Amino acid sequence: MVLSQFLNHIVDRIRVDQHHIVVTGLSRSGKSTLFTSLMAQLLQRTYGGDEHQPLPLLSSLPIERLLSVDFVANDDGTPAFSYQQHFEQLKQRQWPESTRSVSAFSIRMAFERSYEWLSQLAGDDQRQLTIYDYPGEWLMDLPLMDKSFADWSAQVLAQQLTEPQKTHASDWQTLLQTFDFEQAPSPLATQELIDAYRRYLIKAKADGISILQPGAMLFEETWDWQAQGFCPLPAKIAYDMSHAWTRLFTKRYDAFVVEWLQPLQKRFFSHADKQIILLDLLEGLNFGKAYLSEMKEALNHLVRSFVYGKRQWYQRFHQPLGIVKVAFVVTKADLVPSAQQANLLALLQDICQGAVEQLNEKDVAVEFFLVSSMIATKPDSEAHSLVYKHLSGETRIARFDDIPTRITDWKEGDFYPYLKALPPKIDAEADIKAMNFDRLLDYMMKD
Repeated sequence: MVLSQFLNHIVDRIRVDQHHIVVTGLSRSGKSTLFTSLMAQLLQRTYGGDEHQPLPLLSSLPIERLLSVDFVANDDGTPAFSYQQHFEQLKQRQWPESTRSVSAFSIRMAFERSYEWLSQLAGDDQRQLTIYDYPGEWLMDLPLMDKSFADWSAQVLAQQLTEPQKTHASDWQTLLQTFDFEQAPSPLATQELIDAYRRYLIKAKADGISILQPGAMLFEETWDWQAQGFCPLPAKIAYDMSHAWTRLFTKRYDAFVVEWLQPLQKRFFSHADKQIILLDLLEGLNFGKAYLSEMKEALNHLVRSFVYGKRQWYQRFHQPLGIVKVAFVVTKADLVPSAQQANLLALLQDICQGAVEQLNEKDVAVEFFLVSSMIATKPDSEAHSLVYKHLSGETRIARFDDIPTRITDWKEGDFYPYLKALPPKIDAEADIKAMNFDRLLDYMMKD
């Protein structure tokens, strides 16, 4: 029985063309809403006919031969993505809650083969996408695997000397400068430091800061930060390996890397062949130039944490698969007027410039997209304005200045509102209207 199941599993993996896509969205980038909308777009398709085709621009798939779309359970034990829960929230005109733990879903598409004899011999042509959802805050922790505790401390404290982190870190920095490190690291003293650092992380996250480490400290349910947490120490202490505080936090830091980060990377990020990086540029525009610059820095750190480039067949036995295609995606593109979307795309390319240069060295193909999981705004009579329903239920009009095409073009005083729009009314999957999902799904399914 066991042998039979094993053989069936092997045959299934050979028969089904499988792709693993890692969707690496920073915090508040809209991953959960995007996944819910993607599943809805596929569920509403009319197979074998032209009565209703919600993705008319889809070109990479033989749509005329598409027989079915099914969502199948992952075979790695990862909890299933809560599609129904998120869809019900949207029906109640509530945006899905932020992701706080890992989940996954697999999309299996069955196609009629071009030749009947081939169908009888090999069955339907099946292609499967496996996509993981997880907290965006975890992404910023991956670079810790390549740093010592002392080097990490120095980097974090240096970042807190400039905006936008400087203002948010003032209370934490005051405590750090006045703290008595001559005292032994008792449980009470240790908790005082860690609690203060976590308060800074929570405050900074609420105000749109991207580079926050360890991001796992922001969650109660994923990592026991109270018992295993750590925080940066001043350089004169962090580089003194004989200091009691350094020994304690170095031990905890190393355990975090070995017991949490390395298994996380191996399980969810090492099997991908494509990557989608989601960004919420609109929040960055609203907060200001310093936040856009920090987002650019975050991307530079992020792409150093994944394995890129093709692997030869003989390397795949002892090396992870390499990511060969990366898409940088601005979500919530409906929250800017259509007349400004070309500028928004150019700004995306500018912010990604450093990351793209790193990817070019690995011969990785790069694409850029503007998408919207749900269209929550309407065009106004003026090209620079949008009409939307605020979360309060009030109908409002928002006007935008010209979006800069480069960070250096950002002007103090220009207005880029971050719209807190209510989701549109929906009762069924067919009511969800999205923007540019055709191109995004094309990207997922090509090759």
